Amino acid sequence: MGFFRKKSPPPAPVVSDPLTVVPLKPANVEVRTDSQGLIHLKMTPPLKPFKRKVAQWLRYEYSAKVELDEYGSYFYSLVDGEQTLSSIVDAMAQKLGKSRKETVLTVVAFTKSLMTRSLLVLKVPAMTPERGRV
Repeated sequence: MGFFRKKSPPPAPVVSDPLTVVPLKPANVEVRTDSQGLIHLKMTPPLKPFKRKVAQWLRYEYSAKVELDEYGSYFYSLVDGEQTLSSIVDAMAQKLGKSRKETVLTVVAFTKSLMTRSLLVLKVPAMTPERGRV
């Protein structure tokens, strides 16, 4: 009777404050700084063996390259695997000279943009029973 029913996916963690997450640099992202101090990111996706062999044979490089501006470079330099988005927002607000509210919107949009390109991942804080959902 329920043999062909698809199982629903487990519920995703709910984070009440998105600024408590910690941004991380993925392992397959190469970070390079140029002479002006701007950061250049190069992401090489993992390829299946056949696709990798064909790419090598054709001398084709599967990678995405992004050049960050002054503020993007400052943001990415603050990503160290320990600072939360909240502390990054505070540092960026001071650097930009804008209100915290404006900076939160800017940092969240930029974080989302980097995540869609697989140049940034987020570590969600652990949820413990006594704390409830974070």
